[in-house]
Amino acid sequence: MWNSQERGHRPGKWRRGVRNAILLLLLAVILLAGGATYYTYREFAPPQSTGRLVDVDIAKGESTSELGQELQRIGLIRNAWVFRMYVRFRDGGDRFLAGHYQVRQGTGIPELVSIFADGAVVSNAVSVTIPEGYTVVQIADKLAALNVCSKSAFLKEVQSGSFNAPFLSKLPHNPAIKYRLEGYLFPDTYQFVRGESAHTVVQEMLNDFAEHVNASVLQRLQKAGLTLPQAITEASLVEKEAKVNRERPIIASVIQNRLHKSMKLQIDATLEYILGHKDVLSTKDTEVNDPYNTYRNPGLPPGPIANPGMASILAVIQPAHTSYLYYVVKNDGTGEHYFAETYPEQLHNEALSQKNLHTH
Repeated sequence: MWNSQERGHRPGKWRRGVRNAILLLLLAVILLAGGATYYTYREFAPPQSTGRLVDVDIAKGESTSELGQELQRIGLIRNAWVFRMYVRFRDGGDRFLAGHYQVRQGTGIPELVSIFADGAVVSNAVSVTIPEGYTVVQIADKLAALNVCSKSAFLKEVQSGSFNAPFLSKLPHNPAIKYRLEGYLFPDTYQFVRGESAHTVVQEMLNDFAEHVNASVLQRLQKAGLTLPQAITEASLVEKEAKVNRERPIIASVIQNRLHKSMKLQIDATLEYILGHKDVLSTKDTEVNDPYNTYRNPGLPPGPIANPGMASILAVIQPAHTSYLYYVVKNDGTGEHYFAETYPEQLHNEALSQKNLHTH
């Protein structure tokens, strides 16, 4: 049997053990809470700042999670999760207005949320119209002139940028091609902002191309026996040669008739792509040693010489049914051409063209 002394001693030790365990548990909770508080405080603070302005684009329907990840990626916040939790506990949801913002590095999360919730967008949108037939270099010059992005940055993306447009897998890896994406930057009117990422600009133009040259068009192209690079290269020639819409299918027919007969295309626009614009091309110009010279080399040039619009692309897919092998501009102010089936007819038309030139 236990004596009274033993019965009194054991419960005391048990109580002290429980009390110590509770104290240790409380200490652990305090330490964990303190650690979590320190971590949250540290992650809540903005990253080390250089004070520079950073562009932030919020798309319509963009979630807080997506925005947080983007803000963390560009160095405006430390932790996307902390940003998301702050937004959730602050006002219970996503209330950010789509638009383009400029935010200075070092801005805290509360101020960032206020800026995006108030819709304090930067009003520096630029409307950019790229005409049909513009080359990559002309597009780059226009973007630079409007302060959208620099010419060098744009050309770098054209040559080596990584993009997700599915049709890009159809393009050849030909070292003779002057600009990798020439022909595939769709001519249209775009809305950009000053200081836009060159990558974003190119991607939007490629997306526009994919929307226009869609599955239905690709199917028609395949039915016509053309690959995408062939069609766009031919269309670029039509775009640069045709000045009147109704002549596009006729010029396309001349190009395809000459290709079928293994005749050199002898298209002046290919020389201008090499040499730049000239009012008069000389015999020496036609002899320039360049893969794009269709006076010297048979077949199509290595790639497109401009970015064609849909009218020229469709003209190539469905050209006119003709036997024409030649054409020459009328030089009568209409922009139209004389067409011929034989070389003697072409010589006669060239004489008419020269007569019109002197008259007008």
